[in-house]
Amino acid sequence: MKKLILMIAVITLACFLVAESQRTFAGTWRDDFEDNDTREWKIFNIDRKVEKWWIDDGEAVGEIFLPGFMSLWLTGELTWKNYSVSCRAKLVEDKNEPPTIGLTLHDRGEEDSRYLFFLDYIFGTVRIVKAVQDDWNVISYLFDAEIDTWYELTATVYEEGILEFQIDDAVFTAIDDEILKGGQAGLVVADGRAHFDDFAVTGENVSNGGPGKARPVEPQTKLATTWGHLKTF
Repeated sequence: MKKLILMIAVITLACFLVAESQRTFAGTWRDDFEDNDTREWKIFNIDRKVEKWWIDDGEAVGEIFLPGFMSLWLTGELTWKNYSVSCRAKLVEDKNEPPTIGLTLHDRGEEDSRYLFFLDYIFGTVRIVKAVQDDWNVISYLFDAEIDTWYELTATVYEEGILEFQIDDAVFTAIDDEILKGGQAGLVVADGRAHFDDFAVTGENVSNGGPGKARPVEPQTKLATTWGHLKTF
């Protein structure tokens, strides 16, 4: 009986260590935009007449030259899924149309499928969007963002279908019962010019890499403490 109990304890401990090791070895891909190298990024469906992305003094800059357009700057692998993206971002100029900046996750460009996390400056809202071809499902919250002000953005797609968007200390959430397939991550600007910095993607199937420098790991807010407002698409 003692041997059986010991064996069960050993198996339980082994399973726990495997689970912990899988969480511990989740990778992070970083780009601090310090090397002026953009080869690991691409503009989706590029139209050079209306959009441009470049590096300026250690920051990524995305600009729309004509109103009424949105540009996505993508990196990573289509196999990435259930990951978190963080960066610093600020809008520095609008184009006489409602300007937005934000992040895209699980982006499958050619399939026109993605999650979008937006700061909307004119209407004073935050938007979490499930975009599949021409069908957009949108959850909106009130948030007054200011031009030329840096914000810490973090967007996460959880395996359970929870979508979370954190702006500084404010957290906004939604639920998708039919989660999209994995995909690339990236930056988004519409009807304006925006700066981004300290871009990072973290997930269990994301490999450590990218041109950015590793930073100390900061404690993450528990998911249970952020479920103040949950909505279903």
